[in-house]
Amino acid sequence: MIRPTPARRAVLGLTAAALPLSLTAGAVREPEPSIVLDDVRRVDVSDTIDVPAQVNARNAATLRAPASGVLADLAVEPGQLVEAGDILGVIASPIAQQRLARACTAASRVKNIKKIDPASLDDLIDDRRDAGNEQYNAARDNAKLIPFPQLRQQTIDQINEQQNTFNDTIDDLEDFTDDVDDNLEKIDEILVGLNAVTRLLTQSACDAARTTVAGLTLRAPISGTVQLGGPESNSVIASLLADRLPQGPLATLLPGLTGIDIGTGGAGDPGVDATPQQGDPVTAGKAVVTIVDMSELSVVGQIDETDVLSVKPGDQADVSLEATPGTRYHATVTSIDVLPTAAARGGVSYRTVFTLHGPLDPAPLPGMTGTARLPLGDTAAALSVPAVALFEEAGKTFIWLVRAGKAVKQLVEAGAVGNDRREILQGLAEGDRIVVAGLEQVTEGMTVE
Repeated sequence: MIRPTPARRAVLGLTAAALPLSLTAGAVREPEPSIVLDDVRRVDVSDTIDVPAQVNARNAATLRAPASGVLADLAVEPGQLVEAGDILGVIASPIAQQRLARACTAASRVKNIKKIDPASLDDLIDDRRDAGNEQYNAARDNAKLIPFPQLRQQTIDQINEQQNTFNDTIDDLEDFTDDVDDNLEKIDEILVGLNAVTRLLTQSACDAARTTVAGLTLRAPISGTVQLGGPESNSVIASLLADRLPQGPLATLLPGLTGIDIGTGGAGDPGVDATPQQGDPVTAGKAVVTIVDMSELSVVGQIDETDVLSVKPGDQADVSLEATPGTRYHATVTSIDVLPTAAARGGVSYRTVFTLHGPLDPAPLPGMTGTARLPLGDTAAALSVPAVALFEEAGKTFIWLVRAGKAVKQLVEAGAVGNDRREILQGLAEGDRIVVAGLEQVTEGMTVE
């Protein structure tokens, strides 16, 4: 768990060594707590930030049951090293086998319908038009032979009127057949499209069911260390989808299309071991084996926006973990995210990845928390004193200063904090003698030599 708010601190390193002066009350009696003096000196101040961080593995993959069944074979044990492609176990699922058979049978029964051009009636209509007009022309020629002018004209007019009606009827017939041809073509296109969709669905169901059956043989997707079980996130998804899935015939097709059943995949009842064992029944989505690749460990932390511009890939850092007190690991900044993360106390921070360098002894485990100490560069040497020499009264910081052999309570302004020293901004000068131990024995004006 990442802790909030990285703390800035300064590491103070001595530039010169000096032996403290120890004064005791007697040389023969039992030793009493001594008053120890030391000099105020300048040290190099290295500005650093402490980044709360967490150990991450290089990769992890959880293998889940693709369908309900029984864990017929479990070929690995917890902590075992496996290579990518190794068989980890086998799930026996008659349901998945049956769905594969049904889906592929359905796919084989769907015939491929090709577009059929309907026979054209234009030639037949043209023939009927030509034949009718020939008959009307012949009738007209015969009418012209009638010797009575008035009767002849009446007959010819009737023939012309009938021929016009005939031609109008033929025109209407042509328009009707054109509409029929258009509608037949549309119907044909719809049937062909529906056939293509049906073939796609049934073939996809067959392919997905085949993938599900192939997934019943669990193979390691990556190399790493075996951990039985894993996060059961599928149960949450299944519960959300339970009331929204299609019912009826389409519901039976869904498992074939998705390749998995929608099962609970949960961790089981409280007090019951959820770790899968050979012979256990499994539901679709149940986590069976998790592979963790720990070939490269990294540390991930959040660097505050006020510090991130001072950090760059390649910077060195020391990492301390709560699980291994007293042990420090060397790390290098490998990446800094560009997009920010909202910080718990306001502002933003940036996810930063540190790569751990060996030898890692003891080797940390993923998820362990600690602190990455990241130097931001050296500044000029500054005055500093041991942190134990400072004491507070009424909210102010003091130190016992020795002047002409007498103890004087001196008000000081303290700055950066190091491992065991404190920077002094005001109140002391280089070379001043101060009390660094036995402070409780010192009183104002006391002789200290």
